[in-house]
Amino acid sequence: MSILGLQSNLTSVSGYSSVFGSGNITENVFRGSISGRQSSSAEGGTFHGTLKMGYLHSEFSPVTGQELHMKYDDSSTEEDPVMLVEGKDIQGNDFVKKIHLNDVDPGNATPAEMTALRVHLAQQGDRSVKTSSGIPLKALSSRYNVNSSMNFRQYYEGWASNLEHAGFHQNADLYRSELERYLFYHRVHWKDS
Repeated sequence: MSILGLQSNLTSVSGYSSVFGSGNITENVFRGSISGRQSSSAEGGTFHGTLKMGYLHSEFSPVTGQELHMKYDDSSTEEDPVMLVEGKDIQGNDFVKKIHLNDVDPGNATPAEMTALRVHLAQQGDRSVKTSSGIPLKALSSRYNVNSSMNFRQYYEGWASNLEHAGFHQNADLYRSELERYLFYHRVHWKDS
């Protein structure tokens, strides 16, 4: 498995490829989720995480202990989709928030917001997002707070550029296409507050 997002065999839950470290950690995390066990920990580590059933997206980073669990909020409508996001940040603080997806700006968004947008677009059948593994977003949970804003346009462009320089043009194009979908969604749905 490669952290760069190169073609590999990845474990999938709810249609999302998931990367949580290497071999045994990944298998243990998913085995616990699928069988109904609620927590998992990294080998020799102290982080315990929960993967929640019944959510559109549930992930845990054994490196930082961060968690993200997402589903549509009861207030969500077709015109104003709202994702209910629960989780744990890099400091170990639990949080619950509602993310209005039409307000997510890839130029200044948190990993939680961008993951919520990714989940929404995949649920809507967006081919570019569904064919991408989402590794650039998942890689952030091992080193960056899921609730801290950053410029995802620069992040994705840098990621694709590194892949291209390494000779992985198809993978670079895949992530550029994913970024374009996020930017297009933002242009179409942005509500000037």
